[in-house]
This record gives sequence, structure tokens and C-alpha cells, in this order.
Amino acid sequence: MKRLSTLLILSFILFTSCSDKVLDANEIMGTWNWISSSGGIAGDTFTPESTGDNIILEFTRDSVYKEYLNDSLIIETDFSIIKSKSIYDHDSTKVLVLDSGMVSRSIVFESPNDLILRDEMYDGFSRHYRRIK
Repeated sequence: MKRLSTLLILSFILFTSCSDKVLDANEIMGTWNWISSSGGIAGDTFTPESTGDNIILEFTRDSVYKEYLNDSLIIETDFSIIKSKSIYDHDSTKVLVLDSGMVSRSIVFESPNDLILRDEMYDGFSRHYRRIK
């Protein structure tokens, strides 16, 4: 009985440690400039030069996500970062969740100043951003 209790407790600890958890968002704080987007069914690539659009993302210390298109605020919503299983590698990864109900995006840092946000959906887009400040 003691062995069964120990096994149950260990199983519970393991299960709860693998579940989604809110993570520290310090890495992503700041302002980011859009460099390119690629993906979708056709596998297209878009850049500011090809679209004429300038996109800026801002992540504030009070967990607010702001997205600007050509200097106009188009989205402002709360955000969190959780650890969740990714559709890309089926491994646990950091995922950006926006309260506005937009598609969750996995977070990849190529360097401290290069951010890739990947739509957590098949035929989604990967968006590359560079830190401004």
C-alpha cells in the first residue's frame, strides 16, 4: 500500500509538472520590428518591401501586447506565455497566448534580438522580428 501511495504521488507530481504553466515573459519584453513572414498553404514569403507594411509589436511589463500596422494601433490585448506541446516538434515549448483569441504562437529566439513567432496551426505562418529596444 505504501508503494502504491508513493507511486500515485510521484505520478501526480510528474503530471502536474508537465502541464501548461505561465512562464516569465522577460525575454520577450520590448519593441519588435517585423522582418518577414513565410508559410501558409502556398508557402509564400512577405516582407515590408513586398507589402509596403511596417509592423511593430510591443510587449509591456504589465503583460499587454500591442500590434501596430503602419503606425496605427490595430491590436491591444493581454498576453501570457505558457509551456505547451508544439505542433512543430511535439515537444514542450514556450507559447504566446493572446487574450483576444488569436491563434497561439510558439516562441523561438534565434538570438536575444531575433524573435520568430510560429502559428500553432497547420499551414500557419512564421513571423520574424528584430528587437528595436
